[in-house]
Amino acid sequence: METCNIPEDQWTKFFDHLNHDQAGWSATIRVLHGQYGPQNIAMGLPCQGISLDTKGTRPSSVQVSAGNRAGNHVNDVVDLPFHIRQTEELDGSIDVQIEPANGPVTLIHLHDGPVH
Repeated sequence: METCNIPEDQWTKFFDHLNHDQAGWSATIRVLHGQYGPQNIAMGLPCQGISLDTKGTRPSSVQVSAGNRAGNHVNDVVDLPFHIRQTEELDGSIDVQIEPANGPVTLIHLHDGPVH
């Protein structure tokens, strides 16, 4: 298991590849809040996609979408992404860490398995 930094000029390509290959995988989205600890945003919902807002000279946000029906859908936005990292686990699952310039880190765990 190795964590790699995704260079900023590769973010769009990275998310396009992830959206193509892991669409519908079970997603857990967790925000690591310094004061309140880890906060679960989504647990086991089907991944609908991760998109990068590329307006301006620097990407201004990353949006993560999971869920498949009304009342069971989550959109999480990470403003001003600074670092994006990926870890491929031995079981084939993928962890994506989005670290913003300010604020809590968002962790996305994707695995090919049953969704809720």
